[in-house]
Formats: sequence, C-alpha cells, structure tokens
Amino acid sequence: MVFSRIKNYKYPLLSDAFSNADISAAKKVLVSRQITMSKITSDFEKKFAKYLGVKFALMVNSGSSANLLALSLICNPQRKKRLLPGDEVIIPAICWSTSLWPIVQHGLKPVFVDVDKNNFNIDISKLKKAITTKTKAIFCVHVLGLSANMQEVINIAKKNNLIIIEDTCESFGSRYSNKLLGSFGDVGTFSFYYSHQITSGEGGMIICKSFEDYEILHALRAHGWSRHPATQKKTIRKYPNLDPRFIFINSGYNLRPTDVQAALAASQFKRKDIFK
Repeated sequence: MVFSRIKNYKYPLLSDAFSNADISAAKKVLVSRQITMSKITSDFEKKFAKYLGVKFALMVNSGSSANLLALSLICNPQRKKRLLPGDEVIIPAICWSTSLWPIVQHGLKPVFVDVDKNNFNIDISKLKKAITTKTKAIFCVHVLGLSANMQEVINIAKKNNLIIIEDTCESFGSRYSNKLLGSFGDVGTFSFYYSHQITSGEGGMIICKSFEDYEILHALRAHGWSRHPATQKKTIRKYPNLDPRFIFINSGYNLRPTDVQAALAASQFKRKDIFK
C-alpha cells in the first residue's frame, strides 16, 4: 500500500544542472567539430589536479570507469606494488555497485565492513578488526559528502602496508581536516554524473600521485595504447623499429571522455565553490 503511494511521486536527480554558460561551452566544441578527447580535456585535467593538490588527473567517461581503472591500476603487472588474485580489499558495507564489482572482476576478495551510523562511512573500530594477513587495500567510499576519519585510515594503512583508494564520486569538494577528499589515498576517483556536485551528464576523473601510476592509467584508459609522449620515447628507445603511432604497452579499455563532456565539466568547475 505504501509502495503504491510512493510510485505516484517523482523525485528528479536534479532540476536544472546546466547554465547558459555551460551550454555555450558545449556548443563551442560542437561547432569546432573537434569533439573527441583533446586539449579541452587535458586543460581540465590539469586544473582539477591543481585544485586537489595532486600531480596527475585523467578524465574518463564515468565515475564507475574511474573505479574500474583504480583497481586495474593496483593489480597491473607493470606496477611495482600490486595486488594479486585472492588478496583482500576492505570496503564499507554502504557503497555503490561499481565500487564493489571491480574488486570482484580482478579476482580479489571484497571484505565488507559496517559503517559508522553517524556518517555512513567505514567504522574505524570494525576496520581494525577486519584486517588479516591477506588484506592489501582499503577502499574508502565517501558517502553524501561525508568522510571517515581519514587520519585513522592512513595510520592503519601505513601500519599494515596497505593501498588506499578513495571513491569520492559523491563528495567532490568535501574536506577532512581542511584537505580535500580524494587526495589522501594512492588513488582517488570522482564522478560528474548528472546528480553530482559538478556534472557533464556522464563523466569522471581519476587522480594519482606518481608518474609511474599516471603512465599506466594513461594507457589503460585508451586500449593499452602508448599515447603519452614520455612513455612513447621510453618505448621507442627500447624498441627502435616500432612505429610510435601504434605502440600498445598494456591491457586496456576505451574509457575516454569527449571534449564536449570536458567543456561542460570545466564550465561547472568554475562554480565549484557554490556547491560547498
């Protein structure tokens, strides 16, 4: 009876996400006919990384894709410190499906830890009890702009030599101890879905702190293709007879955004302080 009454109401994710300036930015890209990932995307990535206070950011086609890339990175054979099938990844019981499934898809074992009812983020006391010799990573999910005690999470990770991934898809612009969420861990992910703080309709971002991780992510995002100039130079020195336009150095996907998405997100990014 209650369910039938609920069905009569519609609650939109967001009433009107785009300003005239946002739409104008997208139109400008369309008119230019350069809609695939290009300079607008790379410029937005640099601004995003600077805002977060990290070295590297790559835009992708969704926050879910960013989570997939995060797990693909920490399991990648080209990474010095990587996870192997059967390793355990701690994840809060309240999360989205695309936080969980990349763990399973990479042959890892998700270990659910209950959340603190005061902030719906991972319960620190239960997190400590969940760690075993097989635990290799903590996947923090910052729900609804809220955060766990990240200093405690960092202390636990250092003590146990664990990788930290931050799913910040719902919490862009939120801070813990005056530091932006998503910038604490080894990897941070963000979503620009329609209902989130800034939006490009669909879209997302993944950030990292080392050039080695950035090189891997750069290839994984686009078919395993070596498209970064520094990576190409290293590969050509090793294999001088290869055509630099067609060097595939890793496994990969096609998770690239378009410049249309980047233009929308970059336009909204200018108003990021409004959403705090």
